[in-house]
Amino acid sequence: MSTIASSAPRPGVGSRSARPFGLIVTGIERLTPLLPLAWLGVFFVAPLGFTVVYAFANSTFGGVQLAFTFTNFQQALSGFYLHIFLHTLVFAAMGTAGALIVGMPLAYVLGRKAGRYRTVLAVAVLIPFWTSFLLRTLSWETLLAAGGPVQAVLNFLGLHSGSLGWIDTNKAVAIGLVYGYLPLMVVPLFVSFDRIPAEVLEASKDLGANRIKTFLHVTLPIARPGVFTAILLTFVPMTGEFVIPALLGGDKGVLMGGLIYNQYLGAANYPLGSAMAVLVMLVIGVVLIAFSRLTRGFDQIGVAA
Repeated sequence: MSTIASSAPRPGVGSRSARPFGLIVTGIERLTPLLPLAWLGVFFVAPLGFTVVYAFANSTFGGVQLAFTFTNFQQALSGFYLHIFLHTLVFAAMGTAGALIVGMPLAYVLGRKAGRYRTVLAVAVLIPFWTSFLLRTLSWETLLAAGGPVQAVLNFLGLHSGSLGWIDTNKAVAIGLVYGYLPLMVVPLFVSFDRIPAEVLEASKDLGANRIKTFLHVTLPIARPGVFTAILLTFVPMTGEFVIPALLGGDKGVLMGGLIYNQYLGAANYPLGSAMAVLVMLVIGVVLIAFSRLTRGFDQIGVAA
């Protein structure tokens, strides 16, 4: 009887040994949802906070003196810097419009007309996006160079004569911007056009609307969320683009991305570079707010977006 009693487990011993492990597991489960917030805080909020603080600071020789002054913003919005700032916004708007003009017909064909070839064509559009952005941009130096393929084609078609000479010009930058960001324009448009119910388009035709009227008054209003999303995905990175203007535009292709780069890594004027970055972010914020008020579409016909 005494042997049985001595071999029996003591009550509470197993629970005490398992309790620390259970507390660790519970702590990990509670901390796991906070990991994304910590990631955003360290790699997004903190750098953004430093940028905003530096924008109001004074520049010293290779350093920063914390203060509260609008001198950097006044300098960023005057003279040469103001010209480049406005030039950047115009270029981003024109590049976005160019990508929209090229990408919308392509996305419409992929979404509504490609049939069984839709997947193959969609992959063909995305393949260049999977390669190095730098290499794709450098390839345009060869294509647009004097004596290059583009010059040969234009001369053959009678659209140009003689040497092309587009490198280190705004034309080359515009072409590079449209080409570089075309996939970002095509994908949201393709998804929007593909999700439009065929019954809605058939009803429009049954009511006497031709293809053009159906596209303008039915297809585009329904696809409006995708259109605005595509515009945002293209316009926002174009405002800070640095690689394409530097490689294809040379000294004539300087945009805000290049100016900010030079202020940080060239002149070591961190407050002025931060002020320029804040101005670009403010413009992007205004555009985002404006577009968020305009984005409607699938909810108008009861189709989940």
